[in-house]
Amino acid sequence: MQDDVSKLNIEFYKSFDLSKYCTWRSGCLADYIFYPKNSYDLNKLISFKKNFYMVGNGSNTLFLNLNDTILISTKKMNSIEFDGEYVTVECGASLNVVMNKCLDKGLLGFEFSTGIPGTIGGALITNAGANGGEISDILKSVFLIKNGKEIEVGKEEIEFKYRSSSIKRNEIITKAKFLLQKGDPDRARMQIKEYLKYRNNTQPVRWPSAGSVFKNPLPNYAGYIIENLGLKGLSVGDAQVSNIHSNYIINKNNASPENILSLINAVKDKVFTETGIILENEVRIIDEK
Repeated sequence: MQDDVSKLNIEFYKSFDLSKYCTWRSGCLADYIFYPKNSYDLNKLISFKKNFYMVGNGSNTLFLNLNDTILISTKKMNSIEFDGEYVTVECGASLNVVMNKCLDKGLLGFEFSTGIPGTIGGALITNAGANGGEISDILKSVFLIKNGKEIEVGKEEIEFKYRSSSIKRNEIITKAKFLLQKGDPDRARMQIKEYLKYRNNTQPVRWPSAGSVFKNPLPNYAGYIIENLGLKGLSVGDAQVSNIHSNYIINKNNASPENILSLINAVKDKVFTETGIILENEVRIIDEK
């Protein structure tokens, strides 16, 4: 496979330690991870290898085992183009960078994403949201690779729900177009400071994590349920239910992916036993063993 990989002329690394990539700072080895720079490179990779996972910042995924599956990192597909109040953003662009670039242009709409560590592609698949907003609120259209061609799909053709969308993970997002509105960026930045202050006071930002582990079983909140069951501080190895926010599992030092998964399952089992509520993972767990 080495010779075939080299012929692709796309940056890659072998035996890549995903603990250096994912925000949990824990993960297995990947046989190969590729860094395409554009949709052309991305299409070449998809044609080259059918077994792959797309990763942005690795902010919501736990990799336990991979078996002959390559990873495709979108981090270098990060261009941002402006056309009046429209902005078109490649899938690997950081939400935080997009927000600040838009504010520099006097365009508002991405402030909801303050503190979300993900990228545009992952945010669209999960309909990421915070601070009273979701990415679908400002979306105009999504560009996908289908049958080797890039197509544009309007927002009206996509179903968005709480932390989910009808975009499947095997549908390859290349970029998306958003409709923003002109406004006062200085006022927006003041609001962002308030969002960050609240986040820093209520979330374990000092420790590696993947954000909220479980979806909220609305109208209840996962963190509230977990805390009421006395599970704050529960640990498996170096994985721990945060003492600051119970819907976070943090890596205290050198938690293995198995430690984290065991703790996730222990919390789910306890919640179901005590309340009958089935917690649904917000994080993606990859285990091909």
